Amino acid sequence: MAPLFSNITGLPVHITNLKIFANALQALFDTRNRVIRKAKGVSFGDAFFNFIKLSFLQKTVLRYRHMVRFGDKVLLDSTFPPFPSPAFYKRISNYINNLDLTGLPSGIVSISTTNCCPYSCAFCSTNAKHNLDTDLDEELLKNTIRQVENLGVATLILHGGEPMYRYDRFLRLVKHVSKDTCLWMFTTGYGVTAENAAELKQNGLFGVWVSLDHYRPEIHNKMRGNPEAFQNACKAIEHFKNAGVYTCLSLVPPPDFLDPEEFKKFYNLARDLGVAEIRVMELKPSGREACRGVIPHSPILEQLQKDLFKDPAYQAYPPLNGLSTWLEKDPALGCQCRFEYLFITSTGEVQPCEATQISFGNIKDEPFPEIYKRACKAFPRPSTGCIPMVMYSEVREFDKMKDRLSSQEKSVISTKIMKSFQDRGIIPGAYRALWSHYEKRLKTYRKRNSPEIPD
Repeated sequence: MAPLFSNITGLPVHITNLKIFANALQALFDTRNRVIRKAKGVSFGDAFFNFIKLSFLQKTVLRYRHMVRFGDKVLLDSTFPPFPSPAFYKRISNYINNLDLTGLPSGIVSISTTNCCPYSCAFCSTNAKHNLDTDLDEELLKNTIRQVENLGVATLILHGGEPMYRYDRFLRLVKHVSKDTCLWMFTTGYGVTAENAAELKQNGLFGVWVSLDHYRPEIHNKMRGNPEAFQNACKAIEHFKNAGVYTCLSLVPPPDFLDPEEFKKFYNLARDLGVAEIRVMELKPSGREACRGVIPHSPILEQLQKDLFKDPAYQAYPPLNGLSTWLEKDPALGCQCRFEYLFITSTGEVQPCEATQISFGNIKDEPFPEIYKRACKAFPRPSTGCIPMVMYSEVREFDKMKDRLSSQEKSVISTKIMKSFQDRGIIPGAYRALWSHYEKRLKTYRKRNSPEIPD
């Protein structure tokens, strides 16, 4: 039986790239997109510049990983919609139609649908509990989902806690998501059955990240605070695969994985489980372990990803999605919060990501689009580094006072933190070659659309 997921190598890589190039070219000349750009004041030259920038970003994402074939779809990366699909076309169009990065819709918005979880992972930023009363109102979540989609976001993640802990409610939220949106979920594997995995697939779920942190069951169970965590994860993987869901692992690498031979044992398990990709998320100062301070990321995992990609013996293994192993560093994309990702917590706070526990406002107090506008303005450019690591002291201080602040007061302080973060970093390598051209073009664009602004 052919594997559900297979890496694209050799000549098919070039053929696939040509098809993606043609799709992007179609978006460039699409009449609907031309109307959108005209309304925004984006010239054809601006759009063509965006087209060129898009090729730089794609090349960076695929530098140390394979694309994955999944039926008649292709995945550049699990953070990007499948090609071809309406969500993929929307994502490409967003890049081409928006010159000003503060106007570019976020690639992904992740929403925590519940704070409840039967596990107790020390590194979890949610600090999950078992009190249903603390969860956001279901109608508020549904309204927010629709608002997120109306802003042009192509991918939505429904998050936890553990989403399956409140399955009936979770299924209603899944059904509320537009069929043109690429829908993902995170899960520990708890509560997943063959029946509910199939039901989620039938109602629009495209992909899932299942948390699995070690090849030894007793270590994973200890990390997750549940004696059945390993077994639940492995069963969930099989159920989702059988249902036809794009199934990936999410890994918080333990210290012993800094030994490449130990990581390779985990890699062998991932291959045997038949997953599509592995999302490697190194430990951040968040959750109950934030008090431990910043633990620098080791260069070992970063180098290991590059070595495994080049090694023919691992060519058929699931690609490592290295958002926190090397992509956030200087040669690549830097921190992609807001451009790539935005997170809404189980209490309604709009954060750059799960680990960055600052807030631009709360959806219980204000409509999401108003908060979103402020978040976009706070991210005028990408920067190298990781926000909670670079700005650890400031984020911790914010955490102490946040309960006394209004929604807008939180945003003011968070914007100052982001300004300081960007000042401490530099323009990442994937953007650097084009950045001076972008700034000149942006200045002309703003003057063209707001002629009253002086030089």
